[in-house]
Amino acid sequence: MTQAIASREERVADAVVHSIGVVLALLGVPVLITLTAAIDGSGPVIAGVAVYGAGLLAMLATSALYHLMPASPLGREVLRRCDHAVIYLKIAATQTPFAILVGGNDAWWMMMVLWTTALLGATGKALFPRRMGRLAVPLYLVLGWMGMALIWPGTDGSAISTATFVLTLVGGGVYSLGVAFYLMDRLRFNIAIWHGFVLVASFVFYSAVLVEISVRAASGMV
Repeated sequence: MTQAIASREERVADAVVHSIGVVLALLGVPVLITLTAAIDGSGPVIAGVAVYGAGLLAMLATSALYHLMPASPLGREVLRRCDHAVIYLKIAATQTPFAILVGGNDAWWMMMVLWTTALLGATGKALFPRRMGRLAVPLYLVLGWMGMALIWPGTDGSAISTATFVLTLVGGGVYSLGVAFYLMDRLRFNIAIWHGFVLVASFVFYSAVLVEISVRAASGMV
């Protein structure tokens, strides 16, 4: 989420995408937390879902501010750094509810690695954006796909369900495909298209969290 929108049409398209995303997140996050409390009722799980929701809202809101709000050159640079940095935190936040649901030492160790990497990446992008350079996008992808080790389905009773695994695989694929458009600097509307992929992938992961909580409740695991 880096490049300036070149034309008025592209700016309008990006504004529409961002508006849809922020509104849906503002409506969807409280609903997800409420459903989690009703279906699961576990404090740690509710907290994990709240962390995920906060990460999602922070990413969408920061991106909207950076891309849509008029600002001085200094203000825009600050927003740009925040926009890039918060992506790392959102990736780690997305994995948090799954780690809590799976439980066990392996899940917690993986979460420590994910959050440590995310915090280092966010700090580096906020304070030393030029040094991060071309490493930023590959690190986003590595961090996101690293979480798949956390939710790989298995025979263990604590393992993530196959339905959830498929949803996360699809969500990761959508994010990764969107990156290709993000990198196409000369493609008109490429940033709006990229943000559209982000919204679709976010919806898929939102569904994955809700599906996993529901599956566990139906199977008596809560």
